[in-house]
Amino acid sequence: MISSSDAISNFFRVESTAITVPYAAIRDPIRENRGFADLRGEPDKAQYIAEGNAFSALRQLLFRIAQAGSPIFSLGCDIGAHVEFARARQYRQVSGGYIQVACRDYVHAKREAYAAFANAVVAAVKPRAGRDYWEVEFVGQMVNFQFAGEPNGVYPSLTIWFFAAARTPVAAVQSRERLIEAIDEATILPGALDSFGSVAC
Repeated sequence: MISSSDAISNFFRVESTAITVPYAAIRDPIRENRGFADLRGEPDKAQYIAEGNAFSALRQLLFRIAQAGSPIFSLGCDIGAHVEFARARQYRQVSGGYIQVACRDYVHAKREAYAAFANAVVAAVKPRAGRDYWEVEFVGQMVNFQFAGEPNGVYPSLTIWFFAAARTPVAAVQSRERLIEAIDEATILPGALDSFGSVAC
């Protein structure tokens, strides 16, 4: 089995297209998202997010960042599983998903802040990989915020794609849950939150 130092890889790229928030349901070959749900300051609503309702780690992450004092909030998420036959047999079953986040003060948070946030998260997650095989991809994406009664315009956001690979589907899901828990804990560390500098997210 690979060592923890080799067990996680991470990539950062920037998506060339922007999305509008709020948005309706999104259904394509990769996602079946049921549409934007504004959880800011209303963590109890997290239990009604179908994408996270069946799995405790994603549900807990959604619940935590919906708290009134959280510096970030969720723009959307999804979760799923698939088989990658090109992988070695012990890593063929893959379970993963994504969560897209933005700074509460999305008007003032810069792209560089999101990049620094991503670096801090992966630095905290990597030592926790242990015997798991994890992959994390950070995607910067511009968002056209159209909240009623709030500042509107196009500002940055960050999507965290996460994947866990294992020999069996059950093992892949269990590994993915551990990965989401690690991401959840990493996002509240000072090293991650300080990435936004003086921005009051």
